[in-house]
Amino acid sequence: MANIVGMLRWVVSGVASHTWTLLVASLLLYVVWWVQHRRRQHSVFSKLGIPYITPHLIYGSNHVMRKPGALATDIIGQWIQEYGKVFGFYVGWKPTLVVADLDLIKQVLIKDFHNFSNRPALVVRAHPVVDTVVGLRDQRWKDVRAILAPTFSMVKMKHMAGIMNEKIDELNAIIGKKSATGKPVELYSTFQGLTLDVISECALAMKTNIQRDQDKDEFFVGVKGFLKNAINPAILLALYFPVFASVMSYVSNKLALSGRMTNMVVNHLKSVIEVRRKDLDTKYVDVLQLMLEAAESRQDTSAEGAATNGASTPLPGKERSQHKLLTDDEIIANAWVFLLGGFETTANTLTYTTYLIATHPEVQERLYEELCDVIKGDPDHLTYEQVKELKYLDQVLSESLRLYPPVVTFISRESAQDFKLGDMVIPKDMSIMVPIWQLHRDPEQWTDPETFDPHRFSSDTKAAEARHPMAYIPFGAGPRNCPGMRFAQLEAKLTLARILKSYRLETCESTPKQLTFIIPTVAINPKEGVYVKAVPREPTPKLS
Repeated sequence: MANIVGMLRWVVSGVASHTWTLLVASLLLYVVWWVQHRRRQHSVFSKLGIPYITPHLIYGSNHVMRKPGALATDIIGQWIQEYGKVFGFYVGWKPTLVVADLDLIKQVLIKDFHNFSNRPALVVRAHPVVDTVVGLRDQRWKDVRAILAPTFSMVKMKHMAGIMNEKIDELNAIIGKKSATGKPVELYSTFQGLTLDVISECALAMKTNIQRDQDKDEFFVGVKGFLKNAINPAILLALYFPVFASVMSYVSNKLALSGRMTNMVVNHLKSVIEVRRKDLDTKYVDVLQLMLEAAESRQDTSAEGAATNGASTPLPGKERSQHKLLTDDEIIANAWVFLLGGFETTANTLTYTTYLIATHPEVQERLYEELCDVIKGDPDHLTYEQVKELKYLDQVLSESLRLYPPVVTFISRESAQDFKLGDMVIPKDMSIMVPIWQLHRDPEQWTDPETFDPHRFSSDTKAAEARHPMAYIPFGAGPRNCPGMRFAQLEAKLTLARILKSYRLETCESTPKQLTFIIPTVAINPKEGVYVKAVPREPTPKLS
């Protein structure tokens, strides 16, 4: 009996030993295969004859772009100096072609847009972003963009000015309290409160008072936290190992909007849409209502239209409808993405422009003179028409957007097919990035590019210099440019005009000598607080 037990133990130990040997051998073979596969993925640019940054086996060059203390804009600038205006780098396994040549950029964004209509595919295809103008692709993107375009028309923006003015009233009151106590105003946090208040009411039909007590406002904290953690270890893992991208997409969608802020917004929008569809007599003026109206006014009530049941594709056996509705998911998703797109970027723009105005008193004085010439009525309620008359303010804002564009790593496209771009034949699915920071500071296009000079955007200068149209694209270019451009510009101009009409902005001990930045996602944010002092101006007598 003892001999039998011993033999069984010997057999079991032998099988276990062979099993472990097999597992280790399989693992080693997989590692060898994976390394060879990744090296093949990293051979794209060498085969194309395009200069490129030598990639790390796992990270590509992403660890260089995002290393602590580094700015992606600086890194890209260094690569352009070293490799030229067209070069490649890898994010994990995926190749990205950087194109700083203006003629090639025009080809990608405008001339051959039919091949470059999509943004690069999302790493994690999570809701609600997949249903937004950022995440949608091909024909469905065209359909949704066409429906959304009238939402930001000039006529619609006139109605939005009223909401903006109400929120700016609160902003000026906050600045007034700081001014009365002699305290400086921290611009970035102050403007974050304003822009989130504005976009919440204009896009989400959400009444907020974020400016009054930001730190205790759950929604404000949630939005900031979402943006701060948008690039997290899970996303990076998906960038480096595609299999995790599929897993993350599945988990994210099965958990159904597990993010607290996203869940809060989506549930709120669902309830508002339900109420508004029942209450047809009340007239609402906001982006959400405009999307609802735009979607429903395009409904095809014919048999062809009914065949789609509001879906993005026709039902089997039925002819395709020519008019397409936005689904409720798409309405909610695009309201959500307008929130993210209109909060941080506009706060950044207002911060940098106000800082430039405060540090250039001669520019501020000319702005104030223009305001006094244009604003003859109530100085506390500017109209859309009055803002359009502020030509010098437009120059100042344009120059600020040149120096500090709202997003710096977001303008990117994907090739739909193998395609000839200049002298290169780039493969299908190649990602192309436009380095907007470098375009706006290119000494070949801009004299003294680091200098703040609003005169660059005067009508006389623009006519005389005949600058390349792709040298200045703060909101992108072509059919896939920023749909909220008019909204952002109106909000920024209204805010700046109202502040400057009431206060003279001065530097103080806390004002930074030079701005410093971080790039947590795609926008370039202030790294430190940006402080200025606001001194009340003598009130302008109102005309009777």
